[in-house]
Amino acid sequence: MIRDTCRACNSIDLHTAIDFGRTPLANSFMNHPVDLNDYSLSINVCGDCYNLQLTDVVSPDEMFKDYRYVSSTATSFRKHFEDAAVDYISRFFLDEDSLVLDIGSNDGIALVPFQERGIRVVGVEPAKNICDIATGKGIPTICGYFDENILQYIDKADVVTASNVFAHIDDIESVTRNVFKILKPGGCFIIEVQYLLRTLEDETFDNIYHEHVNYWSVNSIVTFFDRLGYNVFDVEEIDTHGGSIRVFVDNGNRLRKWNVSDFRVTELNADMYSLDTYYKFYDKVMKRKTDLMDYLSNIDGTVIGYGAAAKASTLMNVFGIDNNVLAMVIDDSVLKQNKYIPGTGVPIKPASSIPDDTTHIVILAWNFADYIIKNNEDLLDRGITFIVPGKELRFVRK
Repeated sequence: MIRDTCRACNSIDLHTAIDFGRTPLANSFMNHPVDLNDYSLSINVCGDCYNLQLTDVVSPDEMFKDYRYVSSTATSFRKHFEDAAVDYISRFFLDEDSLVLDIGSNDGIALVPFQERGIRVVGVEPAKNICDIATGKGIPTICGYFDENILQYIDKADVVTASNVFAHIDDIESVTRNVFKILKPGGCFIIEVQYLLRTLEDETFDNIYHEHVNYWSVNSIVTFFDRLGYNVFDVEEIDTHGGSIRVFVDNGNRLRKWNVSDFRVTELNADMYSLDTYYKFYDKVMKRKTDLMDYLSNIDGTVIGYGAAAKASTLMNVFGIDNNVLAMVIDDSVLKQNKYIPGTGVPIKPASSIPDDTTHIVILAWNFADYIIKNNEDLLDRGITFIVPGKELRFVRK
């Protein structure tokens, strides 16, 4: 479907600012290098609240019913959610009588540290293959979307979390109303989303793909919850996914902290409420495409990629990187190995498959670049150069 109203403020004043053409679904890893269905990857900006959102909305079943992203693969994410659980338990006085619900719970990564501390948990996850992983770990998980029908299976919750999923939902208004039906009167809804300000500043365009239908700023997320009658009482910046925000929402029981206004002032000073900012962002991405492709075209030797993340699909399809450029992409996830990066014909292999004549490795999972390099010093010893295609091209060699 085509989205013609703003998810945050419901305005019809939408303007196309970024158009990456047609790309396949970023996580649609296939068993063979075939052409896939592709969809327009076009971004609208709201002229009223400057919310950034996808124009074309793909059916959730097509994206999430068979999912290949497993959160616990990354050690840094396990530590992130461990720290978050400790904070929430202290902040909201959670104990063995409390219930924590996680929407889009994946393999249960955010719920494990609560359960280990004796707190009741339940996850809701639409991908059956991922649900099976979570339940196999002992995490109670309901397989389905968080719609009104699912509420009958869940007790009243003290805390509802939605980490890296709030941007994935088109009908976010219905989901939000369902959250507050299931929350206890003094409960809290905690959201983690990639922060649009950091996306613009760091030019992390590869976080844009069809699963992410909305790209939240503090202004747009406050506008959204204000419109529904709920209260954003606190916002924190966190370092996941190249820069994110953690947003705390309730029924209005808590006073809004001063830092919420400070975030909005910072966004205003960064020209986030100007269409021209988004046009310039697109131009910068196209300049990066030229710089990287010019460099890769002059390499003698085998070049491979590292990290078959969804952002790798966006970067490779937008930049035109296919199996004529990269011989393969290395990834640690067994769910992705021996499949192909969507739309490129590039196979995904384990690290044991790195060819002997490899001279360069492009780190496509750029947010884990330092971790990947640190854990692959043997590749540096072989004379391989790592390329990190961030805001500035970065080269790491022995």
